[in-house]
Amino acid sequence: MSGVHESYLHYRGRRWLGIALGVSAAAVVAYALTPPAARRGSSPVGLVLGVAAAALMLWLTWLGVRKRRYGAAGAPLRGWVSAHVYLGTTLVLLIPLHAAFHFAANVHALAAALAGLTVVSGAVGVACYAALPERMTRNRPGERLAALFEQVGAVDAECAAVAAGLPTAVAAAVGRSITATRIGGGPLRQLAGADPTVPTRRALDAVRSAQEAPPDRDAADALVRLRAGLTTKQALLRRIAVDVRLKALLDAWLVVHVPLAVASLAALGVHVFAVLYYR
Repeated sequence: MSGVHESYLHYRGRRWLGIALGVSAAAVVAYALTPPAARRGSSPVGLVLGVAAAALMLWLTWLGVRKRRYGAAGAPLRGWVSAHVYLGTTLVLLIPLHAAFHFAANVHALAAALAGLTVVSGAVGVACYAALPERMTRNRPGERLAALFEQVGAVDAECAAVAAGLPTAVAAAVGRSITATRIGGGPLRQLAGADPTVPTRRALDAVRSAQEAPPDRDAADALVRLRAGLTTKQALLRRIAVDVRLKALLDAWLVVHVPLAVASLAALGVHVFAVLYYR
């Protein structure tokens, strides 16, 4: 794949996947060639693997900062993300090989566990960014979220004008559907996908009730237009709610992944200090 439609997972013919596989293969061969009795973190091979893993963790953290600087020179954003994803996965192999698969309940195992959790959360992020943006596009093809809000505002204005000449109960229900509609809110409300259509649904119920015995033909026509407008608004609100929830899911992943990355670096620092201090 090439051009602007090239995925970061396919960047330059999966260049970084090839590099990651090469690094992993070299690590496995070096470990396999080490006599079993000499396999430990302090052995020459263990030290090389440990330094490589630590350097990679630092580089990946820098990449996490670099890939968000859209105006920076150098490789395109897809390239940085591709390197971040593929090289990050090699840590799940380099770290156990460095420790010779020997872990105890200490700060060294904590550093390894945090690094592993960071990689796992990164894999979850890859899955999210592979699926959720496509769902967002299907939900609002070619439209911005702000445009959907503008459409809701236009429908509200039209419904308020139509309802002004209708019975008080209907006008009041339409008014509440405008003032009581809440979209978004706090993170938990966004993630839960709170239904913002309840006031509109109640207004629709009021319109249906009024349609059972409209006072005159003009009122009947107005109720038909009002029902159509409220139905349109309900559909728009559902699309907005889906978009807000999907965006919240992407944001929630970062809230987990970034602190884990910072914690793994801190644990790495403690691990290195303990190794150098107690050797």
